[in-house]
Amino acid sequence: MIGRAADKIFTRVFIFLIMTVYFWIYTVAGLVVLGIGPAFRTVTEMHMDKQWDYRLYHFKEGWQRFKCHFWQMNLHTWLFLGVGAVLAYNLYLSLSIHTLWIIFIQFIIVFALILDFSLAIFTVMLRSRYDVAFKDAIKLAIVQFFSNFTQLLTFIIGTIVLIVISLKWPGMILFLSPGIYMVGADRLSRRWYDKIDKMLGAV
Repeated sequence: MIGRAADKIFTRVFIFLIMTVYFWIYTVAGLVVLGIGPAFRTVTEMHMDKQWDYRLYHFKEGWQRFKCHFWQMNLHTWLFLGVGAVLAYNLYLSLSIHTLWIIFIQFIIVFALILDFSLAIFTVMLRSRYDVAFKDAIKLAIVQFFSNFTQLLTFIIGTIVLIVISLKWPGMILFLSPGIYMVGADRLSRRWYDKIDKMLGAV
């Protein structure tokens, strides 16, 4: 029993390591700025297809996916990053205004930032799992965002906790954090996937 548990843990950690290494290699191949979006989707797709069988993870196959998604995912990535940058700048400017009503504006901007970030991740996850157009993926991601508050809260808290841990132990960023985050986001979206699958089955 203990041997099986240890083997299961080792396998999962090894998968996280493979995913993270591939993610960084593909990211660097895209000169970071143009690589991070396609790399995220590529490795996410690989995990959705291969799950916990480390023997099925092949760099060349991932490279083909990376090239296939390159421009499409860069448009996706920079759209959300652009919106996020504008919102973050406006939040920064609002900090210099010392009136009571600005708190309400700041609350709206923070909510919009959370929405923008969540939609960016949810959209990638949905497009990695289903063959859907970008605009349809955004619609599904919006519904996912508002459909389950507990799941959304878990996603946000999990993101913050992983960032804090990664900043405390920077080695996590290079070897485990991206892989853990992709798997965690996928697991948290499973109930939403099930609902979509049922809707597709009813069509």
